Amino acid sequence: MSAPQFSRRRLLAGAAGTAGAAALATAAGSTEAAAATAAAPTPAPGPYALKLPHQIEAEALIDNLRLRPWDQNANRYKTAGEFEDVYTTVRWGTAGHPEEYYNLSQCSSFLTLALQRAYGTQPTVPAGTPLPWGSYSYGWATRDYFQQYFIKDPANPNPYPTAEKYQQAFLDTAALPHFTRVTKPVYLRPGDLVALDYYPKEDNTKPYTGHIVMIRQRKGTWSDPVVDAVFDRPVVPYVFEIIDCTSDPHGNPDLGGTATDLFRAFPDTRIEEIPTTAGTSAWKEHDGAGYGHMIFYADAETKLFAGYRWSVNAPKARKVADRPITAGRVWLSDSI
Repeated sequence: MSAPQFSRRRLLAGAAGTAGAAALATAAGSTEAAAATAAAPTPAPGPYALKLPHQIEAEALIDNLRLRPWDQNANRYKTAGEFEDVYTTVRWGTAGHPEEYYNLSQCSSFLTLALQRAYGTQPTVPAGTPLPWGSYSYGWATRDYFQQYFIKDPANPNPYPTAEKYQQAFLDTAALPHFTRVTKPVYLRPGDLVALDYYPKEDNTKPYTGHIVMIRQRKGTWSDPVVDAVFDRPVVPYVFEIIDCTSDPHGNPDLGGTATDLFRAFPDTRIEEIPTTAGTSAWKEHDGAGYGHMIFYADAETKLFAGYRWSVNAPKARKVADRPITAGRVWLSDSI
């Protein structure tokens, strides 16, 4: 008797038959397979969002600074009155050398310098010398550009627009080259800048006129218990992970209970959790550039900005009528 002959076609046919039999068995009532399928539904789509050059540069700085111990003071907020004789400094180092990175800035100067690094004019260097500013060279984000379109005061020696100036400039992006306005929280994308004016009805003699952040990721909507006490009409709270430089991190883990769990779900990189010998955690607050979370509210009917909350467990929300909010998006070109 001759040995049975096997062929690739027969093997594939047999495999197909086995798979078909398994499918029929499931269809015939395999409860275990059905239960497994029901317990593991297809997850929602999770596409990777594109990052614009200024977000890439800001994150590179922060990620390298996070590798340095806090006690090296390499990442600090330039608090008014504490660094009068020290210039704002944001330094990007060489890849693989976090010890070369440094930040001493405020919210608006930090983001202005990130824009200048990504879209400014690269320095002239000797032939064969690597460019210290990376590969981007759009040439528009210069000191003259920010003076002309944001500061608008030749007598003002500050090279960085304040958060208030950003908020005002984003109101009319038709007159602001390289930016387009974003009017609704639901439209915010990674890299968008959101500016707040703290004192729109006062002379800005205070050291901080507002705040400005960069959107890193939208986390979804959040059931917010404070909105009814603040807003006189329905609003939708959107939680965003943000990039900024601040003296006041976003969140408070010291409230205990569910507030601590809430902070861990929506953390801030400038609040350090330190395990104790008792098995609990102590929290140490830092300042400077980092990642955190904020809520931006949308009017449920118009979808426009209605207000904001500093963190998911901040004690109160702010209405846009009291603290105006505008957002801008960097517009590179139709080809990017």
